[in-house]
Amino acid sequence: TEIYTLSLHDALPICGLYGVAIGRMFYGESMFSRQTDASKVALAALCERLAAHDFALIDCQVASEHLTRLGAVEWSRDRFIALARPAAAAPAPVGVWA
Repeated sequence: TEIYTLSLHDALPICGLYGVAIGRMFYGESMFSRQTDASKVALAALCERLAAHDFALIDCQVASEHLTRLGAVEWSRDRFIALARPAAAAPAPVGVWA
């Protein structure tokens, strides 16, 4: 289990997010943005990084209009568990954040 953060900066942080990775499952915990649409850039960067390391899912925790516009899909608890369990059990990749 590892905790990761991703942020974009100018002179000060513009946006960021953090979450917990277990195996090849990423659990998003929080995101912030100080500029319009900046969190979309951070989320896109996260998705690109996770896809490059064969992560299966990102758990967004709570459905929102913002996340739905970015491609999030709300699933039943049973479906989520069926997909998340093997992803979390998979070996964790090395060097995801290098």
